[in-house]
Amino acid sequence: MNSKLSGLALAVVIGVVAAACSALAADPPKSVRIGYAISLSGPNAQGAAITTLSGYKLWVDDVNKKGGLKVQGFDKRIPIEVVEYDDTSNAENAVRLVERLMTQDKVDFVLPPWSTGFNLATAPVFARNGNPQLAVTANSNDAANLVKQMPTLFFFLNEPRHFGAALGEVLSKLKSENKINNKIVMLSIADQFGAEFTSGVTPILQSAGFEFALRKSYPAGSADLTNEIKEAKASGADSFVAYSYPPDTFMLSNTAVTQGYNPKVFHVGVGTAFARYGAVMKEKAEGVMGIGGWDRRLPAPRIT
Repeated sequence: MNSKLSGLALAVVIGVVAAACSALAADPPKSVRIGYAISLSGPNAQGAAITTLSGYKLWVDDVNKKGGLKVQGFDKRIPIEVVEYDDTSNAENAVRLVERLMTQDKVDFVLPPWSTGFNLATAPVFARNGNPQLAVTANSNDAANLVKQMPTLFFFLNEPRHFGAALGEVLSKLKSENKINNKIVMLSIADQFGAEFTSGVTPILQSAGFEFALRKSYPAGSADLTNEIKEAKASGADSFVAYSYPPDTFMLSNTAVTQGYNPKVFHVGVGTAFARYGAVMKEKAEGVMGIGGWDRRLPAPRIT
């Protein structure tokens, strides 16, 4: 998790918890109860563990080593107690467990699940119970309207169309320099994340003069994407774009290597920024593009 985003998110958590606890009683509670339902198992577990769960555990550990949270109205720190559930990478489980945390366990604050689909699925539950939802790992083309409908929802990431505009800019420049042709392969995972990105990015690339030589989705939890890579290789497209989650990002990258597929542009989804991606792909990670980016014209960030 980006240090600035995590700092902002946790500042919001602390502020809400402080208000909740100070309103409860004059005597300090034994603990501040933080809950979350997240993918500890199933296909989403890898992404959740690296980008979200590690941040939750690090924050709790750091705060508790200092004696707990400073809560307004009390003159002592209050330890954090965690209520953790495994949603098993199932959206229905995520909705049920988030509801349970709020209505049965009655924790002081609920942290969000991992992934676009699970954040959007649980958003009505957060809104109905008045619990702020810090959707750090979610994108939506309808973010503004969703926030109007559910004011407790807060997005940290740009909309897919913004990512698409940046990608279109890069590809258009390469095309104008005759470095790539105008054909693109686009694969996407068949879930909310894939749907949001394909619907947000497709019209942008089309308006930039690109044609889709192949555009298809694949089931979440796919164990083999060899056929998709073979189709991409045979398509004649110079650019390969996949809106993939971590297991698929690794699978597509490794399969491209074993199949001798080396397009001029190779863009995959979530996972390229993971340290493990570089460790696994080594020199073959050079030139691979992923979701996100860095602008060398911007001033160097300060890590706080």
